[in-house]
Amino acid sequence: MTYEEGLNKLRNALMTAPGVPLSNKKRVDAEMMLELIDELTESIPKEINAAKEIEKERQNILDDARRQANQIIKDANAQAEILISEQEIVKQAHDYANAEAQRANEEAEKIISNAKAQDLAIRKAMVEKLNISLGEAHNVLSKCIADVTATHEALEKIAGPSDTPAAKGPKITPALDK
Repeated sequence: MTYEEGLNKLRNALMTAPGVPLSNKKRVDAEMMLELIDELTESIPKEINAAKEIEKERQNILDDARRQANQIIKDANAQAEILISEQEIVKQAHDYANAEAQRANEEAEKIISNAKAQDLAIRKAMVEKLNISLGEAHNVLSKCIADVTATHEALEKIAGPSDTPAAKGPKITPALDK
């Protein structure tokens, strides 16, 4: 008999028990009541054990759910740390790349500036050397022209006066100095 069946039998026995005249009380069969109580007492452990089993299973389910939830949280935290770490690595790499690009740009500007300065210095030195060389060439050529003119005049003096223009040759005049 189940606990509920035992309680129903006890209730029915009390309800159907004959009443005591002039009172609200009932007369019950004590022996039958004791038997019902014994049956209930025997059925209680079965019910309690079943309830304890159900409670134990419920607790196991809750414990398992808590373990799974804790593992999920732990995994999520680990994944979050990995993502944060990866984001930090990406940020550091980005910062490093920007710093290196800035440094490379500054170095390139220095190199270009130095190259322009060297180019200007080379051009100035080249112009100066060319001016010196051209000046020397001008002096040499002026001297040559003067020598050719003097030789030409000396030849005219040696040859004497002549009326033919072919005998005279072209007249060479020295270039004017600037």
